[in-house]
Amino acid sequence: MNKRIKTSFKGLLWFLEGIIVGFGAIMPGLSGGTLCVAFGMYLPLIWVISHPKENIIKYGKMLAVFGMGAAVGFLGLSGFASWLMELSSELVICAFIGFIIGTFPELWQDAGTKSRNTKSYISMAVGFAVMLTLLFLFESHAQVQVNADVFGFLLCGILWGLSFIVPGLSSSTLLLFFGLYQPMLDGISGLDLGVIIPLAIGIVVCVMLLSKAVNVAYKKYYGIISHAIIGVVAATTVMIFPDWNTFSIGQIICIVCGAFVSYAFTRICDRLKK
Repeated sequence: MNKRIKTSFKGLLWFLEGIIVGFGAIMPGLSGGTLCVAFGMYLPLIWVISHPKENIIKYGKMLAVFGMGAAVGFLGLSGFASWLMELSSELVICAFIGFIIGTFPELWQDAGTKSRNTKSYISMAVGFAVMLTLLFLFESHAQVQVNADVFGFLLCGILWGLSFIVPGLSSSTLLLFFGLYQPMLDGISGLDLGVIIPLAIGIVVCVMLLSKAVNVAYKKYYGIISHAIIGVVAATTVMIFPDWNTFSIGQIICIVCGAFVSYAFTRICDRLKK
């Protein structure tokens, strides 16, 4: 009975994490890949996609539950996300900043499981600097308009796929840059197949093509890549941080609560795994 309760609780956590990732991926400034890394789903996802026969038995159940949660968060809550962003985008973003901050202890521990040396610290600094520079460049350029048609939504899917493969890269921010964010959000919330199908194709193609390369990189340079990703995640968090001139008590509360919840999530999941 005790084992059944633990299994059910574990499945519930995976499902809730999936909802957070799917919901967070819709929000501008946030990266689905960052949240996957934060909840420890990134590498299992890469392993299963790049080598399904070897890893599907080990991680298939976990990723299936997590994927259902992500679908609920992505498809089911897209309208809610749009409403929240209109109501108070600052508080929502602050809550997700807290989610990310709360996972840093776990990320740091996992990155150092195999090795931590001078190269690790250098890769972390390089990852931080490169991602910060890229995000500054995107932020400083004017919006480029792309037609909201089949090819436009295919581009949306490719950018979504990239945001899962490259943690820290926010597809929503890029979609705002191309003028595709609101049309895509409206199409998802309205269950428009003309939006959802090309979006799904773009995601699947991008993830399938890049996952093997990422898997090889992790196998050869686990410590370096893991620390570089910490730098990338940190840079993303810095860039979505609210303006200090308008910082409020409510935003601080959202960050603290988000950090507490995500830290508790990661600790509970870590204990269940052990």
